[in-house]
Amino acid sequence: MAMTKDNLNLNAKKTIVIVEDNDMLSKVLEYRIKKDGFQVEVFDNGEAAIEYLSSNPFDLLITDLYMPFINGSELIQHVRDKISADVPIMAISSTHEEDIIANIFNIGANDFIVKPFRAGELSVRIKRLVK
Repeated sequence: MAMTKDNLNLNAKKTIVIVEDNDMLSKVLEYRIKKDGFQVEVFDNGEAAIEYLSSNPFDLLITDLYMPFINGSELIQHVRDKISADVPIMAISSTHEEDIIANIFNIGANDFIVKPFRAGELSVRIKRLVK
């Protein structure tokens, strides 16, 4: 079969953007997600991520909620209002507060996972969101 532009797009690696201010966790996430076959871009704050997200295509955003400069809720709101209404977003946090979690879904997150989480669970959720 001849390689067409459409075939190349189907075979291109999906890009997952991670926004996590905990250096150790971001490295673990990056390792696991790359192992699952995705391209990964990592940022330690929402401000830096917005610069990237505003001018680069991506297939999934994974963001921590509590970060300096721009927190995860503000990042989700910005992505939904100014970048994409459709790209999947997964929030991660150690919070168990129902009102915070409900708000994350209300502003546009597609999934939420509580820290600590199992790598296998993360992989399943990512594959479900990035089809």
